[in-house]
Amino acid sequence: MAKVQRRTILTALFSAFLPAIASSSIVPPDGCPIPNWAVTTFAWYNGSHSLDCIHSDVDRNTQGCLCGSGWCEPNPATCNGSMVNVCYTGMPSYQPWGYGPPQTLDIAFEDGLTCHDEYIGYRVHDIAHGESNCGYADRGMGRIVAFYGTSNEDHSIGHMDYTLGSGHAIQCANGSKITYSGSTDFQLNCVHDEFFNATCTADAFDVPVLGYQWVS
Repeated sequence: MAKVQRRTILTALFSAFLPAIASSSIVPPDGCPIPNWAVTTFAWYNGSHSLDCIHSDVDRNTQGCLCGSGWCEPNPATCNGSMVNVCYTGMPSYQPWGYGPPQTLDIAFEDGLTCHDEYIGYRVHDIAHGESNCGYADRGMGRIVAFYGTSNEDHSIGHMDYTLGSGHAIQCANGSKITYSGSTDFQLNCVHDEFFNATCTADAFDVPVLGYQWVS
């Protein structure tokens, strides 16, 4: 009963807190359209035993049997391939024998932008700790979505930053171009299974535009 009451209290606190931390968008300069960054879908899977070659000494020292284009049982006596370190950069599969599915993040915006990010073990880039991979072409042009959060709690506060760089500058009525940036906090809800694998979602929310920069 105490646990149920605690979760009820936490839910009430989050509901009361979120409106206070939400911000409204700025008023853009005259003649300049302002983007609408409305998140319609947010889904983050964080497995308890995904391959992690950045934070786990055990994973860095583990060897697996690479057979053909995939992984086989990591038994040196029966390996019909090569015993290699599972953290070797460039492996054809990022779910070696004995490991769970990789960590993934999927975000969809009302304007059509979608972000699919996948933590492939050896990459320094780590989901929920900054910039997400919405496609290297978009990142190169300056459209960057950054997500920060934790999957350890049932309910917590996530944070998102949105940067619209010069490659996606918006034209104003006078011919000048402008870019925008914004950020927001939002409620993150996670469900854990018996192995503490976390599936986290968020209700639809907006990322308010909080700043702009002239490009030309």
